[in-house]
Amino acid sequence: MPSLFSTRLGPLGSLWQQHRQSRLAIPALIVAGTVLLVMSFKLLQPAPPIKAKEEKSWVVQTITLQNGPKTPQLELYGKVESPYTSTLTSTVDADVASLEIREGERVTRGQTILVLDDSEVRLLLDQRQSDVADLEAQIESENTRHRNDLASLKLEKSLVELARKKLAREEKTSKANLTSQSSYDSQKQALQSQELALKARQLNVDSHPARLAQLQARLKQKRAQLEQAEKDLKRTEVAAPFDGIVLNTSVSPGERVRPGEVLVEIYATDEVELRAQLPQKHIDDVRRALAQGISMPAKAVTPVGDIEVHLHRISGAIGQTGTGVDALFEVAQGDSDKLVIGEVLDVIVDLPEIDNVYRVPVSALYGTDRIYRVSSAIADDNGTDDNGAADTRLETVRIEKLGNQVEGGQYYLLVRSDKLDDGDRIITTQLPHAVSGLKVIVRDSQTDDRQ
Repeated sequence: MPSLFSTRLGPLGSLWQQHRQSRLAIPALIVAGTVLLVMSFKLLQPAPPIKAKEEKSWVVQTITLQNGPKTPQLELYGKVESPYTSTLTSTVDADVASLEIREGERVTRGQTILVLDDSEVRLLLDQRQSDVADLEAQIESENTRHRNDLASLKLEKSLVELARKKLAREEKTSKANLTSQSSYDSQKQALQSQELALKARQLNVDSHPARLAQLQARLKQKRAQLEQAEKDLKRTEVAAPFDGIVLNTSVSPGERVRPGEVLVEIYATDEVELRAQLPQKHIDDVRRALAQGISMPAKAVTPVGDIEVHLHRISGAIGQTGTGVDALFEVAQGDSDKLVIGEVLDVIVDLPEIDNVYRVPVSALYGTDRIYRVSSAIADDNGTDDNGAADTRLETVRIEKLGNQVEGGQYYLLVRSDKLDDGDRIITTQLPHAVSGLKVIVRDSQTDDRQ
């Protein structure tokens, strides 16, 4: 052993000869041997194979585009209302006698809804009739008086003429000293009195037209008051002005009402409309289409099914929100029974058709103006990846949004771009980090051939 260490290991052998009697010689030898073995195994271990990092592929669904004319749709929220909504008020001061119709009930034109106590109105009517009768009697009396004045006027003129002749004779005899001066003065006074009576009678005759006009004007006024009282009597029975439904009753039997106080509110079932606010950007197109007579079909979505409505007109003023004008849709009489005044419904309007557009689902839109087209790329010299499949990647396409469509509860966008062509495949899957060049795997591709 000593000769082996000394001859083969050289310095190590000498070191061993010097310290082999030490207590640490054997443990140190064991540690050194272990280190040498570990280093030998490490150096002799074969290198592990290096696996190439594979690029992740995202599974997407696509839709195949088809160009062509399409009809954009506009979704609005319409409120049901009626332009023929009447608030019936009291015209008299009276008590409510009976309520014939309740809220929500249907009425026909002329049907009694509410009855007011007419006792006070009848008293007023009797008074107006008395006033008219009194004035008619006064007019008849004035006419009789006028006829009497005309007859008396002739006599008054004759008496004045006689008095003048008598005064003339008395003046001749007085100059001949055949009568006294007092007799002459008496005849002169009698003539003057007769002339005053004639003038008074003439005044009565001349003022007859004015007095008659005053009486006739008062009679006309009283007759108008009588007519008003007769109308008030009729209005104690409040009747429906048209066929409709009672929206609200504001009074009950025994309640005192005054002129102008609200009694009931009613709307016409034959005149029902939907009022929806039209966005500012669509106002000119809609107004132009209406002016040209272009039909714009629309439908309202109700709990009992869709009903057809017709865009009849648009308001001439900006709405209360200041962002658009109100569009008014007519409802057919047969469909008005399905609606409730005040409810809000979805209204889908077909706008004029546009050309050279594509339809894509809303899920295909990224941001405000981006969609992603699937395109094939060369993965290696053979044009395939490791699995032998075509390498498909995303390509960003900027688009212009031209409108929307709603079908079967799903929303679609109508878009246009110079970079889109028939047959392009657009992804409809929302990816968290979609960018150009992203590798994808297409599943369930379909063609959009609907208009």
